[in-house]
Amino acid sequence: MKSYNLDRGEFVVLQRSDVSLVSEEGRNPLDEVVLTNKSLVLVVTVPDGAFRTARYLKRLPLEQALDDLGVPRTAVTKVDNGYVLNVAFSDETVSLCFAGGSAGAARRWEQAISSAAVGDLDGIGADDETGDMLGDLLEETKGTFGALFGGTGQPRKKAELPKRPMTVTKRCVGCHAPIVGRKGTVVTCSYCDTKQTL
Repeated sequence: MKSYNLDRGEFVVLQRSDVSLVSEEGRNPLDEVVLTNKSLVLVVTVPDGAFRTARYLKRLPLEQALDDLGVPRTAVTKVDNGYVLNVAFSDETVSLCFAGGSAGAARRWEQAISSAAVGDLDGIGADDETGDMLGDLLEETKGTFGALFGGTGQPRKKAELPKRPMTVTKRCVGCHAPIVGRKGTVVTCSYCDTKQTL
């Protein structure tokens, strides 16, 4: 496995190689996009002189993709004939386009990044190209069916989104300092080292 300069306790959750970084100048292919339990890592190789190349890693901490209420700032948008995953970090927004503008891949990575950002790694599945192609095929046929029959048929029930853990703020039972965390988790006060459940 290539080195991603992972921190202690950090591990790879998903990785993919057919991704482009979307900017105002166009689409720039990346060597790899890697999702860890703590960061989104963009990997690119660029020419470095006449006969050499250099490999660059850009690490984007997932904690910076959360808003003030602890909700991930991610969205999948349709651009031209493809789908783009947008992730807003505290100082920049990263837009990624998967091979062929895949809607399935963009939505799956959006869900994976959102889950990893709030610490819920159980709902993240392995990278599955077949699922992406099937999702894209369904997306395309949905529009065709509506055009042929003058509607989209019976309205479908919306799938229930998994409930995100709620962020709570309490006072430490030992020193009364403010502590913040997910409801139901055990935290240690950074001032007096008292362990307590939120």
